[in-house]
Amino acid sequence: MTQLYGHKWTSQHKLYDSEQGERNGIYGEDFMLWARKTRNLSDKDWVRGMENIEHRNTEAARNGETSWPPNYAEFLGLCLPAPGSAAHKEFEPLALPDKNAQEKARQSGESELEKMRGMFDL
Repeated sequence: MTQLYGHKWTSQHKLYDSEQGERNGIYGEDFMLWARKTRNLSDKDWVRGMENIEHRNTEAARNGETSWPPNYAEFLGLCLPAPGSAAHKEFEPLALPDKNAQEKARQSGESELEKMRGMFDL
């Protein structure tokens, strides 16, 4: 992000909160927030997010504008596949089990259990 945004990034997102924290290797609150919020992103998610940021910056430059670094929530949004894309898949809600099928399976299980008990004289 520093290479994309330079001072805009470093002035908003400090790695350490103080010089003492830097000397002691204690990361700042902002860094830790980003680390917590992005910890579940996959490699593909990170690549998608960075590509989307680069695209956003390129389009801004083409229009004579500048863009600002995203906050963590914006970045998470840039990392997710767009609805309707090949990477985005909506799942059908799970249907409730059929009561008749459940009863049939239970009866079949009882029957098989009785067969096994008969094999061991139980």
